[in-house]
Amino acid sequence: MTFDSLRDFLAALDDNGQLLRITNEVAPEPDLGAAGRAVNELGAGGVQIFTSVAGRPLDEKAFEPIFATMAELDLPIWLHPTRGADFPDYQTEKKSKLELWWVFGWPYETSVAMARILFAGYFDRFPNLKIISHHMGGMIPFFAGKIDLGFRQIFFGTPQRNPVAEEAGLRQHPRRYYEMLYADTALNGEVAATRCGHAFFGTAHCLFATDAPFCAEQGRGLIRNTIAAVNALEIPDAEREMIFAGNAKRLMKL
Repeated sequence: MTFDSLRDFLAALDDNGQLLRITNEVAPEPDLGAAGRAVNELGAGGVQIFTSVAGRPLDEKAFEPIFATMAELDLPIWLHPTRGADFPDYQTEKKSKLELWWVFGWPYETSVAMARILFAGYFDRFPNLKIISHHMGGMIPFFAGKIDLGFRQIFFGTPQRNPVAEEAGLRQHPRRYYEMLYADTALNGEVAATRCGHAFFGTAHCLFATDAPFCAEQGRGLIRNTIAAVNALEIPDAEREMIFAGNAKRLMKL
């Protein structure tokens, strides 16, 4: 289905339909103009891109116009991990086993892609850039302490300065850029994980998502449990409403 057809489909529903442009990760060359056209001509509220495009990292110069365009439009990018069973767990194997390629591989993909994006300096060059990382930022919240120690900081830096960030010309410590990210609540309803992600990103940067329909209950369990996990956060009702709907409306200008 083309996103033009999807636009027509949503238009036939009601005023709540909001088009989200999804890039084609298998195209040999990215359609760099599609993001602007989706927003300006078709009314999209943002775009979704994958953590790599046909195996190519997002910090390649060829993909920078996507980030520049969305920052100029002041609309969000949804970042979804991509990795298949053909990505082996070990170098001596030909494919991943036990569905490890997505159970643990996808959070890793998200975290690595974000590291490459922020060290490319996108957040410095495009101050309005807004990226919503799927699955509550992958590994980022739980391993926040490693962000503070990594990138050659342990042996070559200080608590205030990071050698890799300096070499990349970044204006701030790497952790500050990770904290600029937005993250969704698609954690299968795990309360502890939701609390961890919320503690790192904060209410204003958390958006409700469930990963439905991908569960044995065709999504009903994911929706039910994720709502319960957000309700378990010890925050005022006004902040809870921001996570459930307010933040998405603000980012997509609804």
